[in-house]
Amino acid sequence: MLTFDSFRNKGSQHYKTGGVEPIDLYLSAGMFDDFALCSIIKYAFRSRPEMQLDDVTFNANMDKIIHYAELLKAEKEA
Repeated sequence: MLTFDSFRNKGSQHYKTGGVEPIDLYLSAGMFDDFALCSIIKYAFRSRPEMQLDDVTFNANMDKIIHYAELLKAEKEA
């Protein structure tokens, strides 16, 4: 079974600075569920047909939606 940390480690490099990351703050404050759901909505909203995204950007947004959904699921299973 994949853990929350394994999904988190799949995230973008700019989130791996070695300091306290926003996701850690959200987890410790009990706000992670809202953060993850808002992130899913954000990337879905950015991917609407009227945005006329190229395939690379659209697929990157879908990957981010999947990533946040996997984080949310893994956090719930922890």
